[in-house]
Amino acid sequence: MKVSYLPTARTNLSRAAAAPESREAPESSAPADRAELGAAPSQDGRKKWTVLVYANGKADGLDRLAPSVLRELEVAGSDQNLNIVAELGREKRWYDRVSKDWHGVKRYEVQRNPDPAPLQQEVLRWFVPPYTDGIISPVKEDLGDVDMGSSASLSDFLSWGIKNYPAEHYAVIIYGQGAGFAGSALDETTGQVVTNKGLEQALREARHEAGKKLDLVAFDSNLMGQLEVAHQLKDVADFMVASEAQVALGSLSLDMVMKDLKFELAEKGNVTPEQLARWFVFETAAQPKPLAEMVNPTLTAVDLSKIEAVKGAYGALADALAGDLSADPERKAALREILEKTQSFAAESASHDFYHDFRDVGHFAELLAADGRFSDGVKTAAGAVLGATGQATVDHAAIGAAVENAHGLSAYLPLDYGYDMPATFRQPKMHDPLHGWNDTSVSQETNWGKLLQQISEDSGFHQGLRSLGLSDAWINKVDKTLGLGKKAVRFVLGLGSNIGHWQAYRAARNQGASSYFGIPPKFGLPLAIAGGARDTVRGAGQVVSAAGEDKLVNKRQKIVDGVLDVVTGVAVSAAAVGMLFPAAAALAQPAGIAAFGIPLAKAGYDIWETSHKTAAAREEMDALTPDQRRQAHASKQDDDSYHYISPVVRGLSYLNSPGPIDQRKVSA
Repeated sequence: MKVSYLPTARTNLSRAAAAPESREAPESSAPADRAELGAAPSQDGRKKWTVLVYANGKADGLDRLAPSVLRELEVAGSDQNLNIVAELGREKRWYDRVSKDWHGVKRYEVQRNPDPAPLQQEVLRWFVPPYTDGIISPVKEDLGDVDMGSSASLSDFLSWGIKNYPAEHYAVIIYGQGAGFAGSALDETTGQVVTNKGLEQALREARHEAGKKLDLVAFDSNLMGQLEVAHQLKDVADFMVASEAQVALGSLSLDMVMKDLKFELAEKGNVTPEQLARWFVFETAAQPKPLAEMVNPTLTAVDLSKIEAVKGAYGALADALAGDLSADPERKAALREILEKTQSFAAESASHDFYHDFRDVGHFAELLAADGRFSDGVKTAAGAVLGATGQATVDHAAIGAAVENAHGLSAYLPLDYGYDMPATFRQPKMHDPLHGWNDTSVSQETNWGKLLQQISEDSGFHQGLRSLGLSDAWINKVDKTLGLGKKAVRFVLGLGSNIGHWQAYRAARNQGASSYFGIPPKFGLPLAIAGGARDTVRGAGQVVSAAGEDKLVNKRQKIVDGVLDVVTGVAVSAAAVGMLFPAAAALAQPAGIAAFGIPLAKAGYDIWETSHKTAAAREEMDALTPDQRRQAHASKQDDDSYHYISPVVRGLSYLNSPGPIDQRKVSA
């Protein structure tokens, strides 16, 4: 399975189009960001909607990225039907002295920017300071350096927003790093996260201020599309929007969603919470390819009034499985096998990471229902889980081969329940190998903990160390040391290519070969020749692969990239040959120039090709009304073509995605 390809998004647009009833806008209709006329506020002064955006940029490079959230919101801005208010936080950085960016926390009343920056300029602002440049909305309060990882801070913001910007409906958007049941919105300056219980309490207090349940909670965060999260929030909000997967923060298309909301309020006078929830999913699925896969591969809108039924069915499945294991203990291996096959959403990058244990509930139930090794009772229970999750899922998008089995909600389903190592070399006195999962309502109200404990096993390596008398603290130290060793092995595997490019750079400057990380030229140059040959073979394979892919939209780009890789590999090897053998010395400098220059040309070509086409597609989308965009997207639902994503572009996308919360940065 190749993650570099983007299949058609799977999303339930038939239901999305049904509410509201889609009607084609007249040709004279203004784009959504300019819709200013429409229903007036109610007689008590309340507008139709207030959107409260909690944008925590105080972690892991988000000081660069969080300001873009405000600029996105300004594409639509507030009007007579809609309030948009935001709390934006930035961590202090050394480069702020040069860039003159501010740090701390500020509250904004979001106004429409009549001249927002084009996409290419906005992307540049993610990487080049000043990062807060281009924000036009007035600051309503400057709070200084408050802890945005505190649920009390979130509660204070929501209370302030509801009190000062009353409305008939309220939506809360939380931007920041996520960790599923382990919380969201890490503030690195304090090491605090907003736990889901803390989030529930903040929303409960906001509910008291508003006099009603909040209508919608949306997460612009990693891995928050989880049963444990949804169940925790069922009593304080009506709908939840979140992704099961890792996302590039800024993944929610807030500019398009707010334009949809603003336009529909002006045109039709009302937007229900369910409609708004659907628009989040629709605008994710409708993003220009391959942007959608890179930014947010999954998004789900959940009806929280139906999540109790999901939890009930999920709990009944645990009981049915426990009965099967009691009748036949050998089914333990079968259950572990199914869990290993179940769709997950994060690679295991370190021994302390547990995010790879977030598995799709629907896919797990599907696999159980189709497996003949389990009883009819288990299959019936699995079918009930599928039915309940389907009823609770208002809309769902899964974009790309890497998430093709995503159904909408994940759950914590580890194979090593209770055996996880701590995040640091030092063994904490109060280490929790379950990461707080046993405090979730799903854990406390079902028997999943008992079942997972029954089937879980520590690794054979850990068991061997324990048999030698090593304590958990020493096992952890060995584990972390080996983790560093794995990184070293990965470095060595790419060493030949790295040496080749280094020596080619020297050859381009007409310099002789030199040592590379202590490896003398007599050993390094043969490795460089081999590394160049490997790159040549890989590039040729890419060309052959692309030539046979009829449904690949940007076939030319993939072929060009492959050809450039072939030429680069040949040039790297030739430069090394010229430096190693005096008879071929004339090859060294021209080959070195080619080996150094071609990758730069390739990077420029890939960035231009992708950004140019994406920007053109976004401009085309921006010119359409919401109904027109829905119709255009629906017409492409049977299109199974896909896109090639350049490693250069994907790498830049990853720079815009700090990933889930690093548990080593969380205070105990």
